[in-house]
Amino acid sequence: MAEMATTQSPVDVTDESLAAAARSGDRQAFDTLVSRYRDIAFAYALTHLNSREEAEDVTQEAFVRALMALNRFRIQASWGAWLMRIVRNLCHDALRRRRVRSSVTLDDRWMDSAPTPELLTLFSERRSELLSAIEAMPEKFRIPLLMHYGARRTNKEIALALGLPESTVIGRIAGALRFLRKRMVDLQ
Repeated sequence: MAEMATTQSPVDVTDESLAAAARSGDRQAFDTLVSRYRDIAFAYALTHLNSREEAEDVTQEAFVRALMALNRFRIQASWGAWLMRIVRNLCHDALRRRRVRSSVTLDDRWMDSAPTPELLTLFSERRSELLSAIEAMPEKFRIPLLMHYGARRTNKEIALALGLPESTVIGRIAGALRFLRKRMVDLQ
């Protein structure tokens, strides 16, 4: 990595070349990968688990497992997708251990204090009904919606976290908003 650093800026270095360098023992290369993916891994875990402590543990465990399994990483594969698969599996394991229904209760501590205009209208009218509607929403719609509006992640980041095409994420967020509109109208 030291040689790479003199010829390329860290942003220009691909994740896969950093993974190869880390596999060869370059600690700084792995640190760079951690700094690139820490936020999206944590946002996914927090949205999925609804527990800051569990999300921190899962995120840390994902990076530890990735480091320990670097020799099994195929350099031709996508580092981000591989890491997010580890994060998703750890989240599923944590939920399985809890043995609870897959719905989550929103935690106001991590919600952005400045919601988008679409959500502002809904929040001001009937916050409790909205929270009930979000909890009743199927997980495939709820997780992208919360990652987008709650954790302020881009569609590309959500797609990476969920292992889906970006167009699917956009469609699921739109579907979630349609679900909320219909549910809120039905409650009137």
